[in-house]
Amino acid sequence: MTTNIPHINLLCMEDKFIAAFQNALETLRPPIPHTTSNSNTYTIGPITLTTHNTSLSQLPPSTKYDLIVSPANSYGRLDGSFDDAISRAFCLPDHPYDTLTRAAQRVLYDKHRGFAPPGSCTLVPFPAELLDTDTSDSTARGRNPWGCAWVAICPTMRVPDDVRWDREVVYECVWSLLCAVEGWNRGCLGDGDAARIRSILVTPMATGCGGVDATRWAEQFVLALAHFGEAVMKPERWGGLGWEEIYRDVWAVQRTWKGEEGWNE
Repeated sequence: MTTNIPHINLLCMEDKFIAAFQNALETLRPPIPHTTSNSNTYTIGPITLTTHNTSLSQLPPSTKYDLIVSPANSYGRLDGSFDDAISRAFCLPDHPYDTLTRAAQRVLYDKHRGFAPPGSCTLVPFPAELLDTDTSDSTARGRNPWGCAWVAICPTMRVPDDVRWDREVVYECVWSLLCAVEGWNRGCLGDGDAARIRSILVTPMATGCGGVDATRWAEQFVLALAHFGEAVMKPERWGGLGWEEIYRDVWAVQRTWKGEEGWNE
């Protein structure tokens, strides 16, 4: 069911990332079928996405999402770059800064013995004390006016470092994220909407200390969305891939870091 795929909110503080995303939609080969509405909402196969040109702290409470993506390290420490913004937004001032880090590390230990490999995705439910959705004071920090109940630990690096050598880590992280959320939602059938992850918030991955440029990030992000959407819509193809079909997708992703030589007709 395509309804198991969440709506994606793409949060970009810098215009260049939105421009790179839009350019990837128009220039990738083979072409990525898509439509645009309301200037910032896109449909890529069964996936819908809205761009937001702002920071997490300035995102209005009217923008609801059930899950926020942590794109940083393998050990679940939410204390640097966007992870720091997550901890500040949801933990301070009413709770200890490391409240979400401790919750993430407990789940990572249970699932991965404390180390989540780069390219993986682990869903971590918010601890109960961080589920305050009171919007009576929309400027209050440490509240949760967006209704977020999950953080997805999607490490793009083991520890903060340049990861340009890991040429397809963005594609792998986005694919793992979509698999985890869509799989969770499939398991919620019959449990009602309250248990489902209906929308997520994600930022450009590995573009900070990771060193991945906006173009590579955007192309791998869009390709992962397009390929995953096709996989859901065409189980007969993706459930029995032959080498010709496999290499078609492999070459498309390789082209994001090899250039034109990564593409074979």
